[in-house]
Amino acid sequence: MPYPLSQQPSTVGGQRVRLLPPVGCPGVEQWVLPMEFGRWAELGYRKGPIPADDLELFWLPADSRWNEPIGSAAIELLINPRQTIPSPISVTWGDGSSNVVPWPAVSRQAPRLRHVYTQRADVTVQVQLGMGIATLPVALLSCPMPPQQFSGHRNGGSTTARVQPLIPGAGLSGEPYDGRHAVVWRLRLHPNGGLGFLPDPSSGEPALAVVQESGVGSRATRWFSGDGPPPSTLQPPPAVGDFYLDRLTGQVYELSA
Repeated sequence: MPYPLSQQPSTVGGQRVRLLPPVGCPGVEQWVLPMEFGRWAELGYRKGPIPADDLELFWLPADSRWNEPIGSAAIELLINPRQTIPSPISVTWGDGSSNVVPWPAVSRQAPRLRHVYTQRADVTVQVQLGMGIATLPVALLSCPMPPQQFSGHRNGGSTTARVQPLIPGAGLSGEPYDGRHAVVWRLRLHPNGGLGFLPDPSSGEPALAVVQESGVGSRATRWFSGDGPPPSTLQPPPAVGDFYLDRLTGQVYELSA
């Protein structure tokens, strides 16, 4: 049966740590393994409450439009209430403007609100939904950058940053990443499978490896891919627990035979 890979853990707490973005910075909640928390903390991420607060806010940068002023900054406000409350949403944007947006009764999710700041500044957004009130710092100027990724100086309002660009290759395809904007990389899978996880001989940790068809060593999970659902025959023959990626839809299938 096909199923999408989950972005959240199957069980809340214990197995995963819920993280919130650095104060003032864009982003949404993240769920990571406890062993990964250290490197996220170095980037400024914080442990989030479990369960989530009654009303939580996040923001993301939004694309500018042709008719918006030069130098303006557009954001998208994500409103995350624990319960569905189809009532008006009152927003104070922190730049002197405010508005009230209805939450349609037929919608099960709060709307994402877009707002344009005529100039970049550090502001605080406040949202009231029903009896709940939440605030969110929006740091359009001073979002902290981790020291290991940023070094520079401010000179006349400009910032010089040195970020080591990441260049895709060795099975990864996508645009180079230099820290200026988000990019998506894709893993290229061989049409005949062959990629899987094997223990690293030095550390014992699982590592992505090419699985030999001769079966030397312990067997790893294979990943297959193709343009469409998995065909009736795959080569080499899959085993229970292997996966197949439909490149057209992004659907992942767990193979049972």
